[in-house]
Parts: sequence; C-alpha cells; structure tokens
Amino acid sequence: MIRDTSIGEIAAFVTVSRLESFALAAEELHVTQSALSRRIKKLEESLGAPLLDRTTRSVSVSTLGMEFLPKAIRIIKDYNRSLDDIVEIVKVRSGIVSFSCNMTIAHTLLPEIIDSFKTAHPDIRVRVHEDSSPQALEKVLDGQSELAFAQFGEGHPELEFEELINDRFVITCHKSHPLAGSEATTWEEVKHENFILLRTGSGTSKLLRRHLGDLYESFSRELQVGHFHSQLGLVGRGVGIAAIPSLIRFCRGDLDLETIQISEPVVSRKLGIVTYRGRSLSPAAKKLRAVAVSIMAKFGK
Repeated sequence: MIRDTSIGEIAAFVTVSRLESFALAAEELHVTQSALSRRIKKLEESLGAPLLDRTTRSVSVSTLGMEFLPKAIRIIKDYNRSLDDIVEIVKVRSGIVSFSCNMTIAHTLLPEIIDSFKTAHPDIRVRVHEDSSPQALEKVLDGQSELAFAQFGEGHPELEFEELINDRFVITCHKSHPLAGSEATTWEEVKHENFILLRTGSGTSKLLRRHLGDLYESFSRELQVGHFHSQLGLVGRGVGIAAIPSLIRFCRGDLDLETIQISEPVVSRKLGIVTYRGRSLSPAAKKLRAVAVSIMAKFGK
C-alpha cells in the first residue's frame, strides 16, 4: 500500500526535530507555523502515532519519532540525490559542448571521437573549432572552448594538461624511395636527403630545430610548405621525404607512403586534453572528455 505522505511533510518533521522549534523551522522552510503544524499533523495521522512531544514552551522528538528520524533523514537525502541525478541526466542529454582541437587530431582522431560521442549522446549539440594548437589553447583561455585536444607546447599557468599521446616523429617517404623498407634510421643518416619542410616559424619547425640544433639547419630548404597535408601530398608524388609526427600518417591513407622510425635523438610532441585550471566542465563536456580519453589513450604514451 502506498501511503498518502508527501516529502514536504517528512521534511517538516526533520527540520522541526533538528531546530527544536516550530518558529525556526517555519522560517527555514518559508511557510507559516500553521502550515507547518498541518504538515506534521498529517504525517502523524498517516503513521498513527505522535512524532513530536509538544508543550507550551518546547518541542521534542517522541520515542516513535526517534525511531523514525534516521529513516526520515535518509528519505530526504535519497530524494534530493535522485533529483540531482535527474537534473544531471537532463543537462547531459540536452546540453551543448564547444571545444577546440589542433589540425592533426581534427584530421585523424576527431571523426571517431565525434561518432562515438554522438552515438552515446545524440541530443547534445557539438561545436568544434579546428585550430593550430596555440589558437586552440587561446580559445580555452578566453572561454570560447571548454576544453581542447591539442599539443600543450610550452604550456600556460592557467591551463591544465592531461597527456595522452606521445607523438613520435618518423620519416615518411614514397614506397619507391631508396629508404623504403628500412626499419629505422638516424637524423645524421638522412640529413642530405631532399626534405620537404614545414615553413620557418611553424610549431613543428621550432620543435625540430630545438631538438636537432645544427643538424636541422643542414636540411635542404628548397621546398617548404604550410601544412602537413601538403607535405604528404608531395611525398606521395616522390618529390622528397618528410619528418612528421606518427599520427599524421593516418591523414593520407590514399597515398603509397612508408614510415621509418628515426632516432639519435628521438623527437616527439605531447598531445592530450587541455582545460582551464580550476574551472569545472559542464556535464556534456565531461562526457565528451571521457570519450576522447578512451580513444586517444589507445595510441598510448
């Protein structure tokens, strides 16, 4: 049998018990004392016994009330928790999430991230900003994006970074190139090859210059381009070779390319998820982050 008892009546009993005052309880619950008394009376009638002992000067919890009070408190907590859970579900299902990602992730992992996310949460609207990593981080700083999937680079004190991919540089060449079939090489061994480089000032050229020093300066400068896609297209035509992060090789599966591990030194960049330090993510963004972590982590560190 379902009793005709409201959560308001139980809340009234719990509040009076805690404050030991009808006047204070009525004020806290924003009701009149007479309305509060009616709630308590109705609850007592439903249970068939008094819950409070009243005198002209005081109010205290009865023997039965002492038995019921812990259960009543638990009912209130469970009720509030259930409401919070429902509100969270509504926010997640009908929310909107805005994020940034660098061009590498946009051209490789983003389709899988979005597909998985929209399959699990079809009602959440998604806004994507494809940028360079510095621009992606800037959008997190100014609030245009809740999070970014990008390279952290030199970082920023107001941002937090979760590293998920250690994106190691490799050499890529056409399958007809003499290097094709090699398992590994070194920077010294390939320094005289016809390199297709990203133009001076790009994040990649700065990274390679920082790690390779004078060795990088010895590379040919006859052909410089602005984007990895252009690099791969030219390599695919047999024009030269290129040093690219491993993840980039997934951009152009239509080309007859091979990749070769390169070391002495090993050069890599760190990719992951960037958020604003101390700023909570929305429920929708938390769900997106979880999906992105599961997919990006497959490529490991």
